[in-house]
Amino acid sequence: MGFQRLVTAKANEVILVHKYRSDLTGLTVVVGEVEGPVVNGYFTLATEAYDDDGLPHTLEHLIFLGSEKYPFKGILDLVANRCLASGTNAWTDRDHTCYTMTTAGSDGFLTLLPVYLDHILYPTLSDAGFVTEVHHISGDGIDGGVVYCEMQGRENTGESRANLEMLRAAYPNSGYSAETGGIMSNLRNSTSIDKVRAYHTSYYRPDNLYIIVTGQIRAEDIFAALEPIEQKIISKGVLPQFTKPWQTPVAPLKASTNMKVEYPADEEDCGLVNVAWLGPKSTTEYDELTDCSVLLRYLTDTSASPIQRDFIENEDPHASNVSYSIVENSRSLLYIGFENVPLGKEDGIFQKLNDLLISFGGGKEKLDMTRMTNVIERYRLEALSSLESNPHDDIAFHLIGEMLYGTNNDDFEKRLNVNRHLMSLKVKDEHFWVSLLNKYFVNANHVVVRAVPSIKENLRIASAELLRIEEQRKILGENGLKEKSKMLADAMASNDILPPNEMITSFPVPPAEAIKFYPVEVFRTSDEISPIGINLRSLPFYTEAYDLHTNFCYLKVSLNTSELTAELRPYLVLLMELLIESPVRRGNKLIPYEEVVAALESNTVETTIELGFKASSRFSVGSYGNNVTLHMQVSREKYVKGIELIGELLYHTTFTTERIKVCATKLVNEIAQFKRDGNSIAKEIMRAMCYHEDSNVRACSLLKQSKFLTGILIQMEQSEFAADVIAKLNKTRAIITLPENISLHMAADWQAMGRLDIDLNQPWKLLQIATGTFENPLPSKRLSAVPDWMNLISKNQYAKKPNSLIVKLGSVESAFLFLTCRAIRDFKDPDLVPLLLSLQYLTQLEGPLWRHIRGQGFAYGYNIAPRPNEGLLYFTLYRASNVAAAFKEAMLITRNHIGDLACWDDTLLESARSSLIYEIIARENSIEKVVDASVLSCFKNVPLNYNQALALQVREVTKEDLIRVSKRYLEKLFTNSETCMIIVCHPDKASGIETAFGDMGISTKVENCLEDSILA
Repeated sequence: MGFQRLVTAKANEVILVHKYRSDLTGLTVVVGEVEGPVVNGYFTLATEAYDDDGLPHTLEHLIFLGSEKYPFKGILDLVANRCLASGTNAWTDRDHTCYTMTTAGSDGFLTLLPVYLDHILYPTLSDAGFVTEVHHISGDGIDGGVVYCEMQGRENTGESRANLEMLRAAYPNSGYSAETGGIMSNLRNSTSIDKVRAYHTSYYRPDNLYIIVTGQIRAEDIFAALEPIEQKIISKGVLPQFTKPWQTPVAPLKASTNMKVEYPADEEDCGLVNVAWLGPKSTTEYDELTDCSVLLRYLTDTSASPIQRDFIENEDPHASNVSYSIVENSRSLLYIGFENVPLGKEDGIFQKLNDLLISFGGGKEKLDMTRMTNVIERYRLEALSSLESNPHDDIAFHLIGEMLYGTNNDDFEKRLNVNRHLMSLKVKDEHFWVSLLNKYFVNANHVVVRAVPSIKENLRIASAELLRIEEQRKILGENGLKEKSKMLADAMASNDILPPNEMITSFPVPPAEAIKFYPVEVFRTSDEISPIGINLRSLPFYTEAYDLHTNFCYLKVSLNTSELTAELRPYLVLLMELLIESPVRRGNKLIPYEEVVAALESNTVETTIELGFKASSRFSVGSYGNNVTLHMQVSREKYVKGIELIGELLYHTTFTTERIKVCATKLVNEIAQFKRDGNSIAKEIMRAMCYHEDSNVRACSLLKQSKFLTGILIQMEQSEFAADVIAKLNKTRAIITLPENISLHMAADWQAMGRLDIDLNQPWKLLQIATGTFENPLPSKRLSAVPDWMNLISKNQYAKKPNSLIVKLGSVESAFLFLTCRAIRDFKDPDLVPLLLSLQYLTQLEGPLWRHIRGQGFAYGYNIAPRPNEGLLYFTLYRASNVAAAFKEAMLITRNHIGDLACWDDTLLESARSSLIYEIIARENSIEKVVDASVLSCFKNVPLNYNQALALQVREVTKEDLIRVSKRYLEKLFTNSETCMIIVCHPDKASGIETAFGDMGISTKVENCLEDSILA
């Protein structure tokens, strides 16, 4: 008796995965043997809802507020922090709820596991928890609560409205059409703690719980850790018979639907369109679902695809981006999404798409079977790459699908080995794909949702909300509001009862020293030795090569833009787009851009280009933003071809009037979507306030690029101006691709590369000729790295500008805040680790800020973090329902932890140490992240083992260190004279926020729209 192994499979022939089930309780455990320093847990339950009360989502939040054995709000995260984790997390999907945790090493994981499961299976589900976490009315008549705040920020976005209406049309009278997050009106009027408790009883059972564990951990140790929870399950007695969710068959679509949905916005510029069809059954037709995924990739992926060709890659585009998605329900949903559709064109999207599909289905247009083979091969490589870039999630997501819709052990192996089926698809002929297209797309009923921005809808929602709150206050009256205030205060007091200190400290803190990182070694141009088979000194520019266990070769080319003039700098965004989407000159022949894109698709796993590292969008600058980064990932066998392609992209692309028009138009249309994202807008305005005018941050920002690119499109209509644009693009490219402005970063398993029958040096000789370094080698090769803080405005310039802004944005309901001050700008600064620990103490889950900001429902998210590359310290609030109250709490709590009299609780401090150690270790929790960390180490000017060393230093920080750094850095953060602050909020809330901050002594300037802001 005990856990029996049911099946073992090897995920795409790389990672072993084992499935076990308990004879005693029905618990299922799956263990994936993922390498690396962290262990992940995904505790998943199948959940089904039939209304919009949001019971799956509200229950997910309430699980964390205490359990039978540990009946205290927040104890789970406090224990998690001690176990070398950074709290816990969860998500609610339409068909399941998943609770997650990640620890550094396995010791903490095994300690935390039974505590977590006690919360999942036996939560307290208190009335007080419901009041603060789900919904309440404050003493001034405003609705709040963490869940309510979250949904307030999401419910009326264009994407949410379009997605919900699409699902309701595709799955009428089904749980798949329910808003499992909860509609705000339901959260106010219908959702109750009694409904939540009943829902828990129905679905949160051991025989519906799938425990997925990935990492370096023994199955026997997991079973031992589960023994006390199994004994508790048995002691509770036999449960009623369980009916697995999602057993009701999905009805076929009886007719097609085409609807228009309006969503609130400040500008009526671009909308979005979703076109959907019911697909194969996830239960019995999984291979056919993979076939549909391949077909949709063929139709939509890259600018060489048929749909991008007809809808985007022309001078009269119908969208700026098109992509496909598959919703893996028991009967799947296949849909194609068109983003940034210019108003007036949304009504024609479906007909144009349908005509294209019919042309393929009827044989008028032929499928390119060479490209189809390339699409399949890239899919296969991406599946392998995912096991390096995101192995834990990759395995877990496939297993969750198997849990929900798998019917036997064969499904377990099939879902983990998609590449086996992909290989079989390479021999399928055109007839196979045309038949699939006709079956699921051409001859099937469809759902079309056209979502358009509406100023009128924006005004209607704002007016209705003001009237509703006014009516709510009137109905409650003075006494009712006092009652609501008391109810909230009592709930807060109940939730604030802390667990006994000895309960928390009874959980041991695991040692971090034994945790195993991915091994990596670096070779540099300046070193005496190079990796096997390659001579770094012979390469045309400064090079670093990283040696680690990987099945791929990562090539990153960094281009320093410091020498660009103010006139040329704005061309960077357009140039980056053109470099990977333009024709290429090969000798006397001009290769069309379609063939260039096809070559990238067939020879690389990924090709991207961005400003800095990890930029969030085309109009955002990542860290070390003075550099353009071209990233290419190839299989080992494609090493030579990858380098050839890099050379062509950088030196032989030809900028044509047609491609400039197409790419510029696409970029202009994309801006509409970004302008509706409150958090991104707040971040970009903050950076515009801090950076000087001639920086990439300013020159490439959203609104400046909107004006610049619109001007480019006007110039391209006249040949003399068009020639000038092309000349400036070429000049910009020529400057940033000078050998002295380039650094190369390569990561591979160099021993495996050395065993290939190729000359690893040969392909670089072509680049030596292109750059001129063959005849005129650089006298010295060194990294060109400019830290971001060098692009900040001076303190004198700082003082002359308004430093606290409120910007109105009609597309948001919650508020977003960014606050910065000058701070550490050297990653080797001895104050950095103490500062990180002091901030971890304040911001950790169930720490001081958590309890007073998220715990009171003032904001969904918050953070304080240093960015040494920028020399700035950031405080942020995300989706704040009461931004002024959240700010005030943060200011008071922070000030209370400054100076010699500040109280640093020993238990909270120990939790902060452990969770900070985990967060540092997690920076290298996959092979891809190790590659990124290795590249960044040279820009940061730190050793390769920087993160390991940093983690070990955390244990050495004293309270005296905390007192010193809090005085030096935190005191400035909330001192108005030395900070910049930006708040983005709904127009109707700006005046109240201005008044509230004025009451705190903070004077703010209100900007009526984005076009009035510094971002323009």
